[in-house]
Amino acid sequence: MAVTLPELAQDQRVVTSDVRGHGHSKAGDVRLTVPLIVEDIKQVMDRLDVEEGYVLGYSVGCMPALEALITHPDRFTGGIILSGAAELRDTRNRGLMRAASIGNRLRAKEAVVLPIALGNADSRTTFHVLHNEGMEGNAARFKEYSDSCIGYSCIDRLRAIAAPVLLLCGADDPQFVQYARELHEHLAVSELYLVRGARHQLPTKAPDKTAAAIRTWIAKLEVQGNADSFFEREALDHELLEMGVLSERQAAFGNPQDL
Repeated sequence: MAVTLPELAQDQRVVTSDVRGHGHSKAGDVRLTVPLIVEDIKQVMDRLDVEEGYVLGYSVGCMPALEALITHPDRFTGGIILSGAAELRDTRNRGLMRAASIGNRLRAKEAVVLPIALGNADSRTTFHVLHNEGMEGNAARFKEYSDSCIGYSCIDRLRAIAAPVLLLCGADDPQFVQYARELHEHLAVSELYLVRGARHQLPTKAPDKTAAAIRTWIAKLEVQGNADSFFEREALDHELLEMGVLSERQAAFGNPQDL
C-alpha cells in the first residue's frame, strides 16, 4: 500500500498498522484471528482519537475490514475493499492459503514470503521492502492468520453493513471479479469498479488508478453537489473510464478483460 497511500493522504488522514506478528508489529501471546485484528484496529483508532473513518483492506486483508464494518458500524463511515472476498471458496486461493499455513508451521518463512513479495512487487525496491518486512514477521502468527482467513465467512452477514462500500478489483483477475460481484449483490450500498489491464495486486501494480478510484468515490460521498444528479455521476464515471477504471455498469456491456 506504500505506493498508493501518498495519493490518498492528499485528501484524508491516513493511518496504517501491521497485523500482529507481521512487518513491524510484535507477535504478542494471543492467537491471531480476524476478530482480534478488528479489535486491534479499533484500539489504534482509540489511541489516536479517531472517532470514525473509512476502513480499507486488500486481498485477504479485506476480511478484517468487512468484519469491522459488521461489528463496529458506529466507527466506520464506509469500507474500501481491494481485490477482496467475503469468503474463499475457490480451490486455487484456498490451496495457496493452506500452503502458506503449512510452510509457516514448518518454519519455512522464506518459502512463504518470497513468492508474495515477488507477486506484489512492481520494482526491485518494492520487492526488497516487502521481502524484508515479511521476513521480520512471526511464522506462528502467519500460520494463524492463514488458518483464520481460510475458515472465515461473512457472506450471510453482509446485509448488516449499512455503510457504503467501494469494491475495486482488477479486470484481469476473474476469480476476484466474481467475488466482488457477489459482494456487490449482497451489500446494501456498494459501488463496483474494475481496473482495466490489472490483475490482483492493485496497490503496487496499478497504484494511480486505484488511488484515483478511491479519491473519486470518497469525494462523491463527502463533497455536496459532486454527484447529486445522474449527469454528475456520469461525468465522474467518465473521468475514471478515461483513466482505465470501469464501473460495473460499463463493464456489463462486455467481458471486462476485453474492454
